[in-house]
Amino acid sequence: MDDEEKIARGVARGIARHEAIRVDAQGRQLLGCLLLLALFVVGFVLLVTYDS
Repeated sequence: MDDEEKIARGVARGIARHEAIRVDAQGRQLLGCLLLLALFVVGFVLLVTYDS
């Protein structure tokens, strides 16, 4: 295996690792947004239901 193949494999591994980290961060962000949305919905339902 020559140096170019080693470099190409290293770059491909780096790109794959970066992509996996990015996808993981997007998943966490989505879950956080869904949690906030759920809290707002529950708060709104409670406000409308028990508003005096």
